[in-house]
Amino acid sequence: MNTKHTFITLVLAAAILSGCANTGGSHQVVGTPMSSSQAAKYSELQITVQPNTGITLGKDDADRMTKQIAENIKTENPNRFNSINAATTSPKTMKASVMIKNYEEGSALGRALIAGAGQMHIDADVILSDAISNEKLAQHEVTKTFAWGGIYGSVTNIKDVEVGFCKAVAESILGKE
Repeated sequence: MNTKHTFITLVLAAAILSGCANTGGSHQVVGTPMSSSQAAKYSELQITVQPNTGITLGKDDADRMTKQIAENIKTENPNRFNSINAATTSPKTMKASVMIKNYEEGSALGRALIAGAGQMHIDADVILSDAISNEKLAQHEVTKTFAWGGIYGSVTNIKDVEVGFCKAVAESILGKE
């Protein structure tokens, strides 16, 4: 009976902790937010994820995050955009440029030894602009950090953290608080 309780406790603890790495990051508007009437002008969306100078981010990483952001937008508000990342030159297209400022994978060993050591970070500026005129419509700062320690910290990787980061990017594009 004691083994059964221990097993159930471990399963519940794992279930609770599994959400921490991929819970949404934070985002805030930098400057003037886009009005709802201004946002309503756009029915198409083009998302690009790219690193700032000096940041190492592979094409596969950028493509994976682009896809996750699009999936989050479709899940959160399936009718918001007619298409996302379709080849279009419509004047109703908004660009979302996700400029990665920090993509730090941290150290699994550091996280295993001490909570807070070996942290993982992803930070970006999300710039929303008109695809034709390049007029900037809004800018958001998005960040996601993971610093758990122990076994959970050592087995969590940057792809797990990307999930929460991409949720926050999608929320910023959708204008959610």
